Amino acid sequence: MQLNSIRLSAALLMAFLLAGACSLSNRQSQEPQLTATPLGGQAGRWQLVTSDTVKLTVSAPGAEQVKLFYKPFAAVGGHAELKTFAAQGRKGEFTYEWKVGPDLAGDVWAEVSYRGGGQKKTEPLALAHQAAVSEQAGEVALDSVGGSVNSDESARADKFTGGRIEQAAFTEGDRRIWITVNIPAFRLTLWQSGREVKTYQIGIGRKNFPLPAGARKATEIVWNPDWVPPDSSWVAASEDVEPGERIEADDPRNPLGKVKIRLGNAILIHEAAKPSDLGHLVSHGCVRMLTDDIYDLTEKIAAARALPVTKEQIEQTKTNTQRRAVKLDPPLWVDINYDTDVIEGRVLHLYPDVYGRAGDTLARLRAELQEAGVAAERLDDQTLKEMIGRVSRAEEFIVSVDDIKAGRALTAGRAQPLTDYSVSKKPVAQASRSAPRR
Repeated sequence: MQLNSIRLSAALLMAFLLAGACSLSNRQSQEPQLTATPLGGQAGRWQLVTSDTVKLTVSAPGAEQVKLFYKPFAAVGGHAELKTFAAQGRKGEFTYEWKVGPDLAGDVWAEVSYRGGGQKKTEPLALAHQAAVSEQAGEVALDSVGGSVNSDESARADKFTGGRIEQAAFTEGDRRIWITVNIPAFRLTLWQSGREVKTYQIGIGRKNFPLPAGARKATEIVWNPDWVPPDSSWVAASEDVEPGERIEADDPRNPLGKVKIRLGNAILIHEAAKPSDLGHLVSHGCVRMLTDDIYDLTEKIAAARALPVTKEQIEQTKTNTQRRAVKLDPPLWVDINYDTDVIEGRVLHLYPDVYGRAGDTLARLRAELQEAGVAAERLDDQTLKEMIGRVSRAEEFIVSVDDIKAGRALTAGRAQPLTDYSVSKKPVAQASRSAPRR
């Protein structure tokens, strides 16, 4: 009888332990959830924050530790840790009162560690303060034409635009503007209220001074800017200037030209030295534009944002050397992409991998075309390699998706210059400056 009692007790203990283990396993098998309150609707991919404090709640039964992270939309580096929770006295729910500002825009997520090992992440929440999205109560998303911000994909791609980019004339006073750049395409586009206002041809950074991809903020426009040469090797190699020297706007050694737009971390959009800069790797990590184009762009920004500068004052800077600067508050979003294969309006554009960042071009191109509905049998390695092989440093290769589907990719496709100046043998003359160009 005593032996049977011992056996029964052991069985009950084992059942209890197994039940506990199963309960813990079930809790850990549940995906952790992250919520934010209060929210005031949605704009594109962004969930809009309408107050100065957001309550973040993580539901994670069985968690031993929870960490909250935030990565700003315009972050050049990594993410920031908001809060770390221990599980003591908690029943699987963790809350954090987060004080935010009007520039909030980015992804928030939680990383959960469980007892006995194992980690899981929540799905990220794309949160933006309505003031960061638009000054008109979130009427437009920060995304370019409604797509997600992604430094590896062009904002002009069909997956973001639905296959059609709507164009519109510029409207003064409509503050809903932003800029996108695709580095390999040598293109900068100004958008307003989800529509393309104008696309400009550009020059970009050299291989050893590349234009960085990612989201940035334009914070200031300066007409007739001076220039302070940085303490850099490319300045040291010049016999014309010294690091730290202030070069005035009318000095022929000033490489910035008549206009610059600050993008942070010494990255600028500024005037080109000559038209042949377009379509080429010519600067030290900056975007270059023709004189008329950068004046047109800055006039539009000033008119959209009602900046304290008139069109007449901007026009006067073309013929004088008076420095004029205006702040962009809130900053203007600039999304810089690096996309070598873009399907735009059902036409595939293959651009040169100017910085060698594209990785496995064959696999990426195949995936892009399969996503666009091209059958696998039309995507043999030889055809794809020949398509990529027709791209040169000065030319893109274009072909319609329908022609690829019909097996006519190589016969119907064609190469064309990246810009009006990419393959020009006799570029239009324009005064150049003797200083090392940015």
